[in-house]
Amino acid sequence: MKKKLVSGLVLAAMSMSVLAGCGNSSTPNAGTTAAASTAETTASADAKTTDSSAAAETGSKAASGDAASVDVSSVWPDGTTVYVDVPAKAGGGTDLYTRYLTQALQEVCPKVNFVVTNYDTGEVGMQHTKNAKPDGKTLNVSHGGGIIQYFTGASQTSMKDDLTVVGLVNQGGPQAIIANPDAEYTNFTELADYIKAHPGELTVGCSLGGTTQVLFTSLIEELVGDTKLVNFVQCSSEADKLTQVASKAINIANCSIPNAKDYDADGKLTILGTLGPKASTLESMSELLGEDLDKKFASTVEQGVNCTWDSNYYLLAPAGLSDEAAQAINSAVMAAEKQQSFTDGNKKMATFAEPVNLEDARAAFDKEWSSLDELVGSMGLKKR
Repeated sequence: MKKKLVSGLVLAAMSMSVLAGCGNSSTPNAGTTAAASTAETTASADAKTTDSSAAAETGSKAASGDAASVDVSSVWPDGTTVYVDVPAKAGGGTDLYTRYLTQALQEVCPKVNFVVTNYDTGEVGMQHTKNAKPDGKTLNVSHGGGIIQYFTGASQTSMKDDLTVVGLVNQGGPQAIIANPDAEYTNFTELADYIKAHPGELTVGCSLGGTTQVLFTSLIEELVGDTKLVNFVQCSSEADKLTQVASKAINIANCSIPNAKDYDADGKLTILGTLGPKASTLESMSELLGEDLDKKFASTVEQGVNCTWDSNYYLLAPAGLSDEAAQAINSAVMAAEKQQSFTDGNKKMATFAEPVNLEDARAAFDKEWSSLDELVGSMGLKKR
């Protein structure tokens, strides 16, 4: 039985991915990042919008001394537009992390424009980045789930060979494990008892062949010793997970802590606990959020379940990007990650984040790649 999932370099001893997946449409959604917020989404599937006034306002604040500008002229001359691909729907974890980063980048690079494009079908977004010119003007934010999808055959894009790491966005944060509002189980022990008493009954919403299937495979194996006692069904975007758990279309899924809190406050779901790195405790999560979390958010470790998950979010560029350009972009990213807007955004998601240089970011990726290669292979899911 697998007792533990560990992937990635655990910087500051804490890391974990907020697992956001993809839906069914392959059409991108896009918007500027300067005024991006957690509520910002695009009205239609094929819309691309640019909020020039918001970008100008943020740039003005940066130029007036509210943020320290960095010299990126070697890769992003004044007036350059940088497109950041998000292989996930708007509003999910990957999207929000991207917008926290690009808002901060706008603050330190006021004469550069940053545009976020969401792809409802993640593979389309990954392919778009892969096929773009390696000039630093097309980037991508992805987590270890992209590595898993490549190994399992769900993706044709290798984050190692087709893309290159230019920065570490964050070291991740814990996920809430959620169930139906009237579930007969309210914690992991009760969930295990229920699964054993009702074999084959529960449905687990996840990204089949992706990160969350591996995550839940590990959790269910630790709880009951046999994943065949539950049914894994496709449900990958956070929005879909929340609505389908609330409507009882599926029984169990994962989501960010802020979204779990909101749905729980409305009585739309049951919180069983959280799954993250060993260091994710009620105390550490509460410190990040700036408020005391209810005991229902106790981690797997705190509930006596020996199962953890660690992964990073990376900023990637098409393979072939020069080392000089990669270094320049990384310098901008590190400066952005010191901005208060970036820090505040990540804290809202109970996410651990700190600036990481290019060498260490790439070392973290290589370590996570090797770890997931071994893990996916050991679970019998590896196809390449």
